[in-house]
Amino acid sequence: MTLRVAPLVACAVLCLSSIASAQIMSGMRNQPTSRDLPTLPLDTNVAGEGRPTFRMKVTRVEVSALVVDAEGKPVRDLRADDFEIFDDGRKQELQSFVAYTYHGGSIPLDTVESATDPNAGTALVTNAWSSSSRVIGILIDDLHIDARRTQKAREAARYLVASLAPSDLLFVGLTSAPTMSTAGFVRDRRRALEIIDSFGGLRLPDPTLEMRQTPQTFSNPLLNGTRTPGLAASEQQRAMRLEDTYEAIGRIAAAVRDVSGRRKSLVFLTEGSSVGGAITTSGSLSGDTTRAMMDALAQASVADLAIYPMNPAGLDLPTDRMIEGFTRQIDIGSEAGTRGFGGREVAHEDLSNVITQFVQAKNQLRDLAALTGGVSLVDTNDLGEAVDRVLRDASDYYVVSYEPDKEVKGSKVRPIQVRVKRPGVKVYTRKGYMPPPADPDTLKVPGSLSPNMRTLLSGIVPIDALPMVVQMIAIGERKGKTRYAVVTETAGGPLVDGVQDERLQIEQAILSIDDNGKIANATQKKAELKVGPQQVAMLGELGLRTIWCIDLEPGLHQVRVATVDQHTGRGGSMYLDIAVDAGAPANAAALLALNQSPKPTAFVDPEAKKLMAP
Repeated sequence: MTLRVAPLVACAVLCLSSIASAQIMSGMRNQPTSRDLPTLPLDTNVAGEGRPTFRMKVTRVEVSALVVDAEGKPVRDLRADDFEIFDDGRKQELQSFVAYTYHGGSIPLDTVESATDPNAGTALVTNAWSSSSRVIGILIDDLHIDARRTQKAREAARYLVASLAPSDLLFVGLTSAPTMSTAGFVRDRRRALEIIDSFGGLRLPDPTLEMRQTPQTFSNPLLNGTRTPGLAASEQQRAMRLEDTYEAIGRIAAAVRDVSGRRKSLVFLTEGSSVGGAITTSGSLSGDTTRAMMDALAQASVADLAIYPMNPAGLDLPTDRMIEGFTRQIDIGSEAGTRGFGGREVAHEDLSNVITQFVQAKNQLRDLAALTGGVSLVDTNDLGEAVDRVLRDASDYYVVSYEPDKEVKGSKVRPIQVRVKRPGVKVYTRKGYMPPPADPDTLKVPGSLSPNMRTLLSGIVPIDALPMVVQMIAIGERKGKTRYAVVTETAGGPLVDGVQDERLQIEQAILSIDDNGKIANATQKKAELKVGPQQVAMLGELGLRTIWCIDLEPGLHQVRVATVDQHTGRGGSMYLDIAVDAGAPANAAALLALNQSPKPTAFVDPEAKKLMAP
């Protein structure tokens, strides 16, 4: 049986003969030159105590700021003392300052030509340079995309994926199905493209259009003025779908809350919902929907998640849907010219309602962008420019943080203002923040694993303090499941730093998650290696290999691997999307080929060792 990641033989996942892989294995991580490749203060030392916590009250606020000159070009030479930040009108003391600039090619992964078809997705299964990579998410709001615009929405999402650099970390998910997503922010585009190509628009018609398009729900004189509303006419259904959408945004925001020191961008592909008013007024939203909306805004504001709503319909008009609706309307005749029973005439109140509902949908999306520091891209037909704007904003920015001088209480938005002392520049940030509703729901990693392992395996963005490459090789079948050898190779440079008294101690763990969220194969191992001067040199050059064996049932899975150096506390994590197909042949020869590239090895599963024996 195989997985839909290309078979990995001697050159493995990243073509180990390439310059990028050699740098990974020798520990040559992001070494900044000028401003090309900054080292961000990501908390990758899982043994540390300095990680900010966001619980029922906010103890630290992080704000990403885009600064441009009069021509709209990024300003890249600012220092911390150029910034002033105000919380509810009061000046705050800056606690940290980070400047980030992405240049294509500054990360070695972006210069490596992959052997896989770029249209099928490039499988760069490594966490190296993750803390210096752009973080881009795509949330496809299939609940609010018209079925007739499914193809346009797919094209927009595919265009965005194709525009990313190989090193960019990408998340793709659907609002209709929480489990329908990539394993996290990853570099393997295959699962992302599968999701994009498989979804279908599920948007319900706006209320007025539904009444015009479905005669059986009209005020019917033959039924003594009664109505028989169907599911699509139910305002409750529309409210529930909007609630599901905001809950999806909230889940993503909560998941990236602890990813500090960089900007997180979420492209929200949607046509919007006609339910309720603008976010700033909440209009006629139900209590549950209003609560979901405010919770999502609170999560996004604390996580500094910039949301970019993008409409697959492009620059549309409110009457477009009315014209489209009449082409589908069932004409069963009209009795005595009675309006609303088969007639196609448009009353003034119908047109007014359609326009109101259209404007409400647009305003919600504009408010969502403004309140989170993103940009509304719903009023453009230029898809290329819209995508360029997202990537441009993710490539040049500053991140400042402070501790509020007053405790944040209640559910009101606390306004933020960031000023730059240099004249002639513009600053773009989110407008404020709110306390999050509760601690984020993280992956429930088994308690049998150590705290360090649980921290690394429950995240959504890979940690790169210990760079790794990972490959999975199907080696056989056991009781209807496919057995895989999971080969990890950890960069040697950081490991050499952890050698004490000629001993290296590492801890590694692995687990899998199926498409129902069930965790399996949760295992942890510790290894202590005695390494003399010659072995240390070899370790630094070649890295350290481990080989696990796990069994997976047919279907979709996430496989997560984490490594910790027990002396330094440095950790690394990797998340992989795997599609297991039943009945496909094994590829044990790829495992045997690893004998041609021997490396220092911490441990090998006995089942894999049998297959590797000469």
